[in-house]
Amino acid sequence: MALTKIQTFIKKLSESPNVQKVVHDIQTLSHDIQNRVQTLSADEAVRQYKQIMKKVTQTEGDLEKEINKVILKIKKSATQVEKNLNQYKKKAIVQKTKIEKAMKNQKPVAAKKAKKTASKKARPAARKTASSRTKKTI
Repeated sequence: MALTKIQTFIKKLSESPNVQKVVHDIQTLSHDIQNRVQTLSADEAVRQYKQIMKKVTQTEGDLEKEINKVILKIKKSATQVEKNLNQYKKKAIVQKTKIEKAMKNQKPVAAKKAKKTASKKARPAARKTASSRTKKTI
């Protein structure tokens, strides 16, 4: 479950316009470098390198910001899940104690009822036999 959420966040992150911009910028810079390597002098190459490095560091900062946003979302959802799990656990414990109490209360009552019904059944039978004896003699 957590893995699917992380995959969803990564997918959303990759679909983010800022991330796509960073990827596009790096790809275009790489393509530009490959095209200009053959025609640049040493001074121009250093100047171009500095410009490229400036853009790369800026886009790295943007990408890091986006990643930090996603990480914060993941952490918030994880803490929320933990809170929910703790709440469910507490509710389950309460229900368990209620059920256990109910089960404990039912066992003695059922045993008492069984004893009472057994003794009631025995008594009327004894009375019938005694009454049937008296009727026969009369």
